Amino acid sequence: MRPAYRSDIDGLRAIAVLLVVAFHAFPASIRGGFIGVDVFFVISGFLITSIICQARRADDFSYRVFYARRINRIFPALTLVLISCAVVGWFVLFPVDYRDAGRSIGFGAAFLSNLSLLYDAGYFEAAAELNPLLHLWSLGVEEQFYLLWPPVLLLAWRWKHGPLLAALAVLLASFVANILLTPMHALATFYLPVTRFWELMVGCLLAIATGAGPDRDLAAVPGLATLRARLAPYLSALRASSAWLGLLLIGVGAMLIRSERGFPGWWAVLPVFGAALLIAAGPSPWVSRVLLGNRVMVSIGLISYPLYLWHWPLLAAIRIVRFGEEPPPLMKLIAILVAFGLAYFTYRIIELPFRYRPTRRKTAAAFAWLAAIGLIGACIYGADGFPSRFGPELKAITADLQLESTLAYRLDSCFLSRDQAFAPECDDAGSADAPRLVLWGDSHAAHLYPGLRALQRADRSFRLSQYTAGGCPPIFSFEAIESRFCRATNDRVHKRLRALKPDTVVLAARQWHNYDGPDRDPAAVEALIRATLRELRALGVRRIVVVGRVPTWRTPPKRVLAQAYRELAAGLITPAQIPLRDSRHLDSTHAEDNDRLRRLFEAEGAEFISPTPTFCNSEGCLLAAPDGSGTPVTHDGSHLTPAASVFFAREQARNILGK
Repeated sequence: MRPAYRSDIDGLRAIAVLLVVAFHAFPASIRGGFIGVDVFFVISGFLITSIICQARRADDFSYRVFYARRINRIFPALTLVLISCAVVGWFVLFPVDYRDAGRSIGFGAAFLSNLSLLYDAGYFEAAAELNPLLHLWSLGVEEQFYLLWPPVLLLAWRWKHGPLLAALAVLLASFVANILLTPMHALATFYLPVTRFWELMVGCLLAIATGAGPDRDLAAVPGLATLRARLAPYLSALRASSAWLGLLLIGVGAMLIRSERGFPGWWAVLPVFGAALLIAAGPSPWVSRVLLGNRVMVSIGLISYPLYLWHWPLLAAIRIVRFGEEPPPLMKLIAILVAFGLAYFTYRIIELPFRYRPTRRKTAAAFAWLAAIGLIGACIYGADGFPSRFGPELKAITADLQLESTLAYRLDSCFLSRDQAFAPECDDAGSADAPRLVLWGDSHAAHLYPGLRALQRADRSFRLSQYTAGGCPPIFSFEAIESRFCRATNDRVHKRLRALKPDTVVLAARQWHNYDGPDRDPAAVEALIRATLRELRALGVRRIVVVGRVPTWRTPPKRVLAQAYRELAAGLITPAQIPLRDSRHLDSTHAEDNDRLRRLFEAEGAEFISPTPTFCNSEGCLLAAPDGSGTPVTHDGSHLTPAASVFFAREQARNILGK
């Protein structure tokens, strides 16, 4: 059950892994490098199906042997990487991050990372570059393919042309699903196996077409044998052209494809078809022999699997210890060199003994070790990342501020993440003669709700309504690119405002002019904003209050504070040196936003409140809410924690309530 070795395929593996590593290290320069994964998919489909076809032709296929080989090939290196992440994470990750790492370890060991990432993805998704096991999603897709495809292929083997027809049917169904779903559900299309299998099936179809044997490969299709005979004199030139074209398609894909352009979709055809052409060209063309089959490329191809496993945790680790700041190029290059070293060690010491000197005991051990680390990951998650590793002074910093905050924002009832109606409790049942204040906007409006609610409880002089939705600015007729439910949501808000006739509407948004990216026409957006303000007045709204952008952080305050407490524990600083404010970790790119927004809204007669004076002075911006709890002001880079929201509302109560 081992097909003939082809050095050019190892060279193609080298291209795939180098593209992925370059993209992960330098995403701004190699923006399409992630297509290396698509190249891997084609290679996997071709090799796995070649193995099955060869064994089936010899009437020697065994599920036990087949899956034992998969275990020996994949499990040992993966187990080593997962164990390393668990051990290192114990020392460097905060409880909430370590908890999430444990979850990733568990799903990674179960080869379900793709489905886990799809489930977790959302408006408040953690920064991808800080997830050390993000890259395991592709292993999930491949393993799901390994489980589903062999039984289908062997069942189809009973009929003439069965394998070809089965591969073609799966390929077409998966490709159509990919094309239909990408425009509407790009994230699901990226992670789901059903929309990715076509890439593996291209390799499968290639293997069946050339190696399934009599009555099953392309030679059995009427007319193709004659066509092949006619093309025989040109076969060498066709192979050479195929190899060059395949290399060109992969290169063009790496240069042109961008994640924001809707991937996979039609764009994935470039790397997939390119990889298929290189494999179909065989080992004889110059491209295959010299470019792909040289010693350097083959050596990288041989360690491509452990290199893929190691490079991303190392790059994520240096970003974690730098609290999310992008490392300098030299540091990333060193991490890549370390990844190469670890990959070589893993290949020589771990992979080879399992792959080429297998025994039943080794296979059972590989399975047991991976299962064990999966259970350890589940324990880490169940223990909430073992917060006891940190002292009590870090409790407020290392808590799950994101969960606490989103609950306070009333996620999925009054702070919507999808197309749904607002819950009845979004309009409180206060005194009928009390004026009503409506909070409307995106997540930067939702994070004001805890403070406004605290004001209402203390004052009881107004009624409060909350209409907020992730990614949706408070602009009538605004068509959001990322959050496609915005227009329908804001239409519902319009109906509620017409019925309620509130005295005051408080508007807030992450940003206004370039909400969905730089392609928006600022003048067109400003026209929509002015039209929205006119419509609010037409609905009878007496006061329109706009809250500007809160200070934005490149490194979240909780990480800045945690580093200070670590230095305190190491005796490097004194308690008096724990910072109250900071300016070094602020995102300066938004420094002028509030001045620009003030000019726009005040010119239209709206009242504008800038949060900057509340949180910042000449010494910097507050890191923690000044209520004595030590709670950081934001749970990420810009969303207020409930404690900070209460502080802001109390400080700005007069301006918010107009009294």
